[in-house]
Amino acid sequence: MAHKTGRDMSFRIDSATGVLVDLSGDVNNQSLARAVNLLEDTGMGEEEKTFLPGLAGTTVSINGMVNTTTDAIFGPLVSDNTSRTKTVEFKKYSGRLYNGEVLVGGYEVSGSPDSLETFSADLTFTGAVNRTSVAL
Repeated sequence: MAHKTGRDMSFRIDSATGVLVDLSGDVNNQSLARAVNLLEDTGMGEEEKTFLPGLAGTTVSINGMVNTTTDAIFGPLVSDNTSRTKTVEFKKYSGRLYNGEVLVGGYEVSGSPDSLETFSADLTFTGAVNRTSVAL
């Protein structure tokens, strides 16, 4: 069984024109996290806690280098306090992709003298996350 590496991953997001843009060369770290709230439903007299699944959510976090492409996609969202969604495609490896609509929940740009400007963004899916073998 072949282990997968970061070279197998890619990331695409729609631009202001709605066209998916491949940011793989600009992103140096990406992760996909799924969280389910657990609701405790332990009754009186029980010896161990019991739980039920509650609401679930999925977030993609990315980090990368700032350039004209990444700034054009994320920069306007700094001053835009609306709930504008973006379409994303997160590729783990060939034949395994996740896609859907996201809200940009957090965006940060940083830098220092004699270094590249970097950015980070937390993108939270607004509904279903599609797991597919076909690219958008």
